[in-house]
Amino acid sequence: MKKHRSVIPGRGLTGGITIAMLSLLILIPLASILAYSFKLSWSDFCAILMQENVVKAFRTSILCSLIAALINCVFGLILAWILVRYDFPGKRLLDGMIELPFALPTAVAGITLSKMYSTQGVLGQLLDKVGIRVSYTKIGLTIALIFIGIPFVVRALQPVLEKLPASFEEASSMLGATRFYTFRRVILPELTPALLTGFGLALARGIGEYGSVIYISGNSEKQGTQVVSYIIMQKLNSGNVDYEGAAAIALVLLIVSFLLLFVINMIQLAAGRRAGESESGAVAASSEQKGLTPVVLILIGAVFFVIMLILPLAAVIYRSLKDGLALYVSAITAENTISALRVTLIAAGIAVGVNTFFGLCASWLVTKFDFRGRQVLSTLIDIPFSISPVIAGLAFIMTFGRMGWATPALDWINSSLGTDIALVFSVPGVVLATIFVTFPFVSRELIPVMQAQGNAEEEAAAMMGAKGFTIFRKITFPHIKWVLLYGIILCAARALGEFGAVYAVSKTRGQTFTLPLEVDALYMAGSADSITQAFAVSSLLVMMAIAVLIAKQIVEYRGKKEEE
Repeated sequence: MKKHRSVIPGRGLTGGITIAMLSLLILIPLASILAYSFKLSWSDFCAILMQENVVKAFRTSILCSLIAALINCVFGLILAWILVRYDFPGKRLLDGMIELPFALPTAVAGITLSKMYSTQGVLGQLLDKVGIRVSYTKIGLTIALIFIGIPFVVRALQPVLEKLPASFEEASSMLGATRFYTFRRVILPELTPALLTGFGLALARGIGEYGSVIYISGNSEKQGTQVVSYIIMQKLNSGNVDYEGAAAIALVLLIVSFLLLFVINMIQLAAGRRAGESESGAVAASSEQKGLTPVVLILIGAVFFVIMLILPLAAVIYRSLKDGLALYVSAITAENTISALRVTLIAAGIAVGVNTFFGLCASWLVTKFDFRGRQVLSTLIDIPFSISPVIAGLAFIMTFGRMGWATPALDWINSSLGTDIALVFSVPGVVLATIFVTFPFVSRELIPVMQAQGNAEEEAAAMMGAKGFTIFRKITFPHIKWVLLYGIILCAARALGEFGAVYAVSKTRGQTFTLPLEVDALYMAGSADSITQAFAVSSLLVMMAIAVLIAKQIVEYRGKKEEE
């Protein structure tokens, strides 16, 4: 059957921009890792991967990520259920704070969890009394992965629960089924694709995680708490830099992430086909308020929420102020802090602008036109969402670094123009790394909304002679303006807090460090004052994270009000 050719303009332009930006900013740098790996013989490649510390690191990363993702499936389901089904005090706060791990820099989360669960920490000393040690063990590593993975599961399940037809449960109840039987046989099958999607995203993020785990894990080879990303960074930062070894390990990690992402996209595609175009009424929030079950579920969700999200936030504020206001003010007004803030804002601002432009072009291409390879393109766009940020930094080092294949061309440009442009270990390198890790954030929010909107209005306008930009401005943009702003906010939050990728391409404190890197430098100095200063600088990032979450809530509220 011949495919319908869209009359909507802009396919060539948006296609060219999308492919060019995807290639230049994502695929070509990642190909550098592949190129470096090819410098190794098969025996050398296998020898690197079979080194004892590498095998242990892969085992630790996969096992702890798997456990964390499974735990998040349980608690994520409970949180999503109570947010959709029940009304209770603090519901809006809980809903808004679910995405705190997205907004809070991983380095801040890591040092906070490490101190909370140490033997002197508020939770660690309680657990130590019963013989459970958390910090610098695999338990602590798993807790950090639970923290960063919980939003994936909750946000994957919520929209499915909201659209689940109430008639399913009503019919089951009328036939005499118990609530548990109804949940197991009627509701759970409908939630399974979304649950698998959340599980896969949490697993992929956990396997490549760096910032939140390096502090609480202890990075001990003997204790088996080193993760794969740490091994890669160790090879880059050692006295004898091992690019080939780092590339070989990164390549395996990249393949694992890509396969997980491809499976996730297939699950989402199958779920979308299964749902079809059927409309269903939203489940009433008060439909199950009676009985003990709601009270128990809300209590479980609240305890998990307080321990995993609220306590870390409170700990940052407490630790930053515990040695007095004078030390706090001194830390946040220090020259290095001001420089780090400036670099952070520059990198975040450019990344948000670039990725907003890309997101608009890519979403227009993917949703308005039907072409071969569209699903593959969507998967490629989402690659940065699931791979380790350390791989992003490594990719740019292997492209533009001292041994990078693009360095001779860059040297020729500098020689010809009399410039001194550097794309790694510089502010431009930090910008490129930030763009990489936030690349899909805007497009991921726009594409589902634009697909649901359909193309009928745009096609009608095109047939009446309207130009592409006019169609977008007059028809498409009013439908997507709030979700576009939502994507921009999420992109900004991730950009402000990025750690792993910029750590790899940043070199000089006071010049190329961002705020998360300044936090790391202060914390690793080790003195009591420097650790307090690290938490003081962390408080700036916490305030930014809270501001982002408030902005997100406002955007969501305005968007829902406009829909009504």
